[in-house]
Amino acid sequence: MLFILMMRPVLAIKMNFTRIDDIVSWRLCTGCGACVAACIGNNVQLADMPDEGLRPVVDIAKCQNCGECVKVCPGINLSHRTFSREVISELVESWGPVLEVWEGYAIDPKIRYKGSSGGLATALALYSLERQNISGVLHVGTKPESPLRSVALFSETKESLLANIGSRYSPAAPCERLDWIQNANSSCVFIGKPCDVAALRKSQAANPKLSEKVHFAISIFCAGTPSTYGTKAILEALEVEQEQVQSFAYRGSGWPGQTVVTIKGNNDRRQMTYEQSWGNILNKHIPLRCRLCPDGTGEFADISCGDPWYREIEADDPGRSLVLVRTELGKEILRKAMNTKYVKLERVESSIIPRSQKALLMRRRHLWGRLLMLRIMRLPVPRYMGFSLFRNWLRLRVIEKLHSLGGTLKRIILRGLTKPIKGISMCDVLKADVSSRNLS
Repeated sequence: MLFILMMRPVLAIKMNFTRIDDIVSWRLCTGCGACVAACIGNNVQLADMPDEGLRPVVDIAKCQNCGECVKVCPGINLSHRTFSREVISELVESWGPVLEVWEGYAIDPKIRYKGSSGGLATALALYSLERQNISGVLHVGTKPESPLRSVALFSETKESLLANIGSRYSPAAPCERLDWIQNANSSCVFIGKPCDVAALRKSQAANPKLSEKVHFAISIFCAGTPSTYGTKAILEALEVEQEQVQSFAYRGSGWPGQTVVTIKGNNDRRQMTYEQSWGNILNKHIPLRCRLCPDGTGEFADISCGDPWYREIEADDPGRSLVLVRTELGKEILRKAMNTKYVKLERVESSIIPRSQKALLMRRRHLWGRLLMLRIMRLPVPRYMGFSLFRNWLRLRVIEKLHSLGGTLKRIILRGLTKPIKGISMCDVLKADVSSRNLS
């Protein structure tokens, strides 16, 4: 069967996307929001589809079909340019360009403790804010007075940056506010998920004015963004009504931290372990599009940060971060941050990456088979170049290859993915958005 599938002519639907809503209809959107910032006529806005995530809606009556939104979309294609000679060769196939691998933490104990895994992303952004005269940091945080919703924020002070430290596992689209960077007085730092950073790079290529204002980009490791229903499921498990929530922390305050909900009025706290919230609940609400992503570690960033899961979890562990330096600029900034005592790091062996991120490695290895099955079913798929997907797939055992093919076919059939989403209109999506905004 495997041989027949490999040899059968694969005819995916070829589509010339000219509007971002077509990409949404075929479930290729990653929810980064770059199309909102790219639209010349401001005819695109985001709405939260509770079972999918943030998705763009086009005002068709005003759309000029200029294609600017499609140019910056990371959901339909991604490609790596030629890597520099300095990259660690044994990591390229599965982890993209990596110049150096470090492990450490923010020297400020509060940042380290409150951060999800050592607070490195926050500490590096703070270093640039205080020492490099940047205008601000575009990142994700909690919407004011809406503790269950994540939004794009622009922090110009340490207080603002630290007020939103920690992971957010609800849909957010920092790229929808790339205009904040473009209109800033000086350069800025960007923090986002891998797909967000990929969208930033495509936006920079399409917009020189924006490119001039990007100082550097930090990516966090990502296994997918759960839909709004994921957060709702946590509340149900903790027996908390949405309107009762005073604050919501997905993790942090130690490594990996607890998921903690604080109740209004009496400050009662309900909590569950990170393993319970992510492994048993949130992971079940990750959209299919996230599982088709080849990049879980921010390959287009200057610096990437994530969890060193090879370590045993200990009580009261303040946290450490695994840090991948991907560009010469990233190398320079990391050293300056170390020299000025913002972060404490030590070089580690490159083998620590696959030991720390086994799930991301397996997702990459399964991806070629998943895309193959989608093509066999004549569905449009993202186009990836420079990710060595076939070579990764060959590293799977035969039974795992069959699983990547059969599991994808099962999802296609059970979820009715053979046809595009029909009837998405501004009215329909805004209704869905109103429903999801009750999570606030």
